[in-house]
Amino acid sequence: MKKKKLSSKQQYQLDVELVKIKPTNRTEAKAHLAAQLRISKFKSKGRRGFKSAAKSAKESLDIANAIWFGEGVVESVDTARIPDSNKRWRGRTAD
Repeated sequence: MKKKKLSSKQQYQLDVELVKIKPTNRTEAKAHLAAQLRISKFKSKGRRGFKSAAKSAKESLDIANAIWFGEGVVESVDTARIPDSNKRWRGRTAD
């Protein structure tokens, strides 16, 4: 038989009760953190989501960069002025 999914309010109440108890081992600590995350998501349900906020921030940044470039404010990057110590390979990323 399939388990019945709890409503968001029921899950919130269970999470609140779970967060009140201090975890005693690693498994309980993971469940504790997951409950805290669900509680914070439940409280911020009416707020704007991360994807839409990131999209609007990217659009506004693109517009600002286009305006700056049109006004000639953006300077070109001169790589000759960057010291060699900052240009060396560092692990998985290169400068």
